[in-house]
Amino acid sequence: MTVEAIRRESPEGARTRAIVLLSGGLDSTLAVTAMLEQHIEVVAVNFVGPFCTCSPRGKGGCHLASDVARRLGVEIRVLSKGMDYLRLVENPRFGRGRGLNPCIDCRIFMLRKAAALMEKVGASFVVTGEVLGQRPMSQHRAALDLIERESGLAGRLLRPLSAHLLAETIPEKDGIVRRDLLLGLKGRSRKPQNALVRAKGVEVFGCPGGGCLLTEPLIARRMRDLFTYCKSWTVRDAKLTTLGRHLRLHDQLKVIIGRGEDENRRLAEIAGDNLPRVEFTVASGPTALLCGNFSNTDLETVGRLLRFFAKKETAPVLEALVHSDVGPRRWGVTGRARIEEVNRWTI
Repeated sequence: MTVEAIRRESPEGARTRAIVLLSGGLDSTLAVTAMLEQHIEVVAVNFVGPFCTCSPRGKGGCHLASDVARRLGVEIRVLSKGMDYLRLVENPRFGRGRGLNPCIDCRIFMLRKAAALMEKVGASFVVTGEVLGQRPMSQHRAALDLIERESGLAGRLLRPLSAHLLAETIPEKDGIVRRDLLLGLKGRSRKPQNALVRAKGVEVFGCPGGGCLLTEPLIARRMRDLFTYCKSWTVRDAKLTTLGRHLRLHDQLKVIIGRGEDENRRLAEIAGDNLPRVEFTVASGPTALLCGNFSNTDLETVGRLLRFFAKKETAPVLEALVHSDVGPRRWGVTGRARIEEVNRWTI
C-alpha cells in the first residue's frame, strides 16, 4: 500500500497514538509508515546533537526528519541532546564502541525522553526503526532487551521491522497493532528495506544507516582531550570538536583553526564575544579560536600557525589581530610554524 493510499483509507476520529523515533533515514521512515498502514496516529520525535552525520550540508538533522514528517503528514517534535546527553558520553554506564560512542546509553537516553513525551501527548507506546543484528553494539538481542528494560518501556517498545523475531508487545497483545502486518528483518543488509520503500512509494531523504561522529577516531580523540583538559566544558565545546584543526599548545590552551571560508565563518559565529579569535588584518588566511588561557608568547605562536596554514601569503611581515574581552591587540607575524611543531601539537 502506498503512502497516498494509507492517507485515503485512514478513518476519521480518535485513533491510537504512538511516539516514533524519526531520524529521517531509511529504517525510521519505514517505522513511521508501518504505523500509518495500521491507522496509528504518529507523533514523530527527532533528536538533534553535535555528532550526527546524517544531515544535509548546512542543515541539522531536524531539517531532514522534518522533511520526512511533512511528506508523510505526521506531527514532529524536535528534542535536543544537551549536557545531560554529553555527560553520558563522558561517563557511559554500559560502555562504548570502538570510538567514544556510548550506543546503548544513547538509545536509553532517547527512549526515556520519548517515554516522558508519550505520557504528555497521550500515546500508548513507542516505536523505533531498529533492526535485530544491524548494529554490532546496540542491536543484538541482549542489547535490545537491556535497552527496553532500562528505558522504562518494557512491553511498550515496538520495533516493527524485526517484530516477528522479538517478543510480542502490549499493543500487539491488545489488538492495537496487528502482528501479522509487521516484519521479521534481521542483519546488516538493507536490500529488503530498499525494496519496501520502492513498493510503498516512500521517499527517503537521508543516508540509509545514519551515523555518529563519536565512532570516528579524530572526534573521539578531541572529546577525550576536552574531558581531560577542560573541566568546565559546555555543549559549545563539544560542537567545536567537529570543526577545524585542533592543536593543543599546552595544558592551558587549545587552538582551533578553520579550514576554508565556510569553517572560518562558522568558528567566528560560534565564538561570538565569548572566545578570543585571531585573524590576519589584511591578508587572507584562516581564523583561529583560543580555548583556554594564553600569554603573549602563545599569541606569537598562534600567528606563526596562521602563517603556516596561509601558505600563499609570502609578505615578510603580516599583521595579526586578536579579538578578546580585554579589547583588540595587533602584532606583526614574521615567522612560520614548522611542520614538526604542527604535528606535535595536533590533536
